[in-house]
Amino acid sequence: MNVFCDYDKDDICTTCGVRRFASPAPRICRMHTDDSVLQPEPSHAEEMPARGAPDFLTKVRNFASATVSHVAAGMPMCSDEEIIRRHDICLTCEHLKDNACQLCGCPVSRAAGYVSKLSWADQSCPAGKWGPVA
Repeated sequence: MNVFCDYDKDDICTTCGVRRFASPAPRICRMHTDDSVLQPEPSHAEEMPARGAPDFLTKVRNFASATVSHVAAGMPMCSDEEIIRRHDICLTCEHLKDNACQLCGCPVSRAAGYVSKLSWADQSCPAGKWGPVA
């Protein structure tokens, strides 16, 4: 039996930690298998059908949600090394197109002083390729 993600009030799965983006459809939790043994599986993003970038309103909603959770977490920032690491991962991602993530719509830039999820230590990649920094 598959186990679906159980999202908290911030739209983050309480088991695998993946944020819900745009699609209200249930997702099989990547930390459960048919026998409910905790074990990593492919990220939710890999289960999503190919699609274009989110529309403008979805981008605004995604960024607003990330901003609210970032402020609530105390606005922790990544080191320059972590920003570079995250950026390098994004540059090789199949979901990157025109310097933007096709899953959440966020721009991918590591320019100094640039406001993006790459520099926010509490944020994670929607494809599960990098996560919050402790």
